[in-house]
Amino acid sequence: MNTQPPESDAGAGAGADASASADAGAAESRPAPADESPVGAVSKHPAPSNRGNLPKIERQTDGGVSTTESAASKQVAAGESSSGSDGNQVKAEHSESNSRDAVPLSGMVTSVTGQSAQRPAVAIVTGAARRVGREIALSMAKRGLGVVVHHGTSKVEADSLVTRIRGEGGQAIAVAADLRDPRNAALAVLEAADKLGPASVLINSAAVFQDRALPWIDLYHCNLHTNVNLLAPVFLIQQFVKQLGEGETAHVVNILDWRAMRPEAGHLIYTATKAAMVSITKSLALQLAPRVYVNAIAPGAILPPEDRTNWHQQRAIESIPLKKTGSPRDVCDAINFLLDSRFITGEVLHVSGGEEL
Repeated sequence: MNTQPPESDAGAGAGADASASADAGAAESRPAPADESPVGAVSKHPAPSNRGNLPKIERQTDGGVSTTESAASKQVAAGESSSGSDGNQVKAEHSESNSRDAVPLSGMVTSVTGQSAQRPAVAIVTGAARRVGREIALSMAKRGLGVVVHHGTSKVEADSLVTRIRGEGGQAIAVAADLRDPRNAALAVLEAADKLGPASVLINSAAVFQDRALPWIDLYHCNLHTNVNLLAPVFLIQQFVKQLGEGETAHVVNILDWRAMRPEAGHLIYTATKAAMVSITKSLALQLAPRVYVNAIAPGAILPPEDRTNWHQQRAIESIPLKKTGSPRDVCDAINFLLDSRFITGEVLHVSGGEEL
């Protein structure tokens, strides 16, 4: 048996390919002192105004993780996309919905202030500064949606993405929020979205992806994955639903991992949080119907980790039935398919080449 804990595997897996933060790989996995306050780059924000009449969800206390604000911990996935920005510019096409009762996911809407100024319908994308999250954000902009570019510590990349979207005629805003403090992060993200326009799409793409064998699992490791991968999406959905106006419909898409449906020996806590999100997706699809469509995507080998660029090719040979890897466009196409649908909710769509079979 190894005498040392394994190195974190950030950005290495299927879910990580689509969402997990490479910054997580810099985090030291250790229990936190009990007398320290939760780490968070965000302060407490007032909740966005509730424009709708959906049943209110009672606010819960945050089970945030306590840790020291070391240089390493600052690099933890405060909700970012996988390591490194993707060099390929992916243009995800989408088909227009012909249904009258489909969610209006493009064009402009009247300002909630009642003024004549027009504001775009908005998509919120967490972990949008890098890699696949970045391509998802660009895909949403191509739909004509304003985009909330959420990031943790990748301010330069997020600002660059906002500049690009605006330069191509779209509207976007960047917001930094630490998903390790899930409730306050959700408030901050929705507050930013309200400045841009009414949010009709929420894509929970950010995640942290680390591997620890059973002897090396500690409370810090568990809290980190639980807060970022599970509680942050829950609180984001909560605030997203509360801001919907009367009669408005919307979409939630949770980015999961093929491991959620077929666990492996490794990535124990990470996989558990993604499996829990399968349950969350299906339960909320029932709870929020018919106004909110709630679905999930479980990616496979989309982008390799930066430190193991040939890893996916080996996976394609050994474990992917289609004998090839995917691309960010495959994930974006799947998201657009779900957004264009009018009769799909509670589904987990695998984009994995059959690796989960």
